[in-house]
Amino acid sequence: MEKPLNIYEKISLVGQDVKNIEKNLQVGNVTYGYKAVGDQDVILAVKEAENKHKIVSIPIKQELVNSEVIKTIDKDNKEKLTFVDNIKMTLKIVNLENPAEFIEVESFGKGIDSGDKGFGKASTYARKYALLNAYKIATGADPDANKGDDLKTPQTPDEKKVEVQNYFNTNIQALQSILQHFNVGDITQLSDKQYTDIYNSYKQRKLI
Repeated sequence: MEKPLNIYEKISLVGQDVKNIEKNLQVGNVTYGYKAVGDQDVILAVKEAENKHKIVSIPIKQELVNSEVIKTIDKDNKEKLTFVDNIKMTLKIVNLENPAEFIEVESFGKGIDSGDKGFGKASTYARKYALLNAYKIATGADPDANKGDDLKTPQTPDEKKVEVQNYFNTNIQALQSILQHFNVGDITQLSDKQYTDIYNSYKQRKLI
């Protein structure tokens, strides 16, 4: 009779089954958006592997770390509010063949919304990254597929916009500072030249 696998062995097997998930989700439009890993892609891939190896992951706790409201003035002198919620989630991974055996994984998520959906977005991000980190799942194109390729440096204005937008998504204070600096109410009001200037400045400071 085979020895039952412990929780760590099962987590390792899930990670072997789900090695990589490509970034198939387009966030924002083509010009100002970026590619991301879809929450549904992660959930479906992980759920299949978890079922196979008889473990289950459950969010058991969510804490609101902080919440803030950012006020900006658009070009029509109208006030715009952006709500930013940061949460901490605890994800419990349980061995279904021995429910007393489990581990807990902590993860953080940020939700940015013009309405009341900030907490929900933060929760989705936190759960997604908890699963990616717990099972050590790579994201993006298969790293072995282009092993010999050189890293590409953004050249076109659109490529630089994506780099800057990705940075802003993880640093809301930088975004607020830029909007105030250029006296605009929304990131889409920035010109190509302004984006290039921001990119060059951040690149020189090794922020991106």
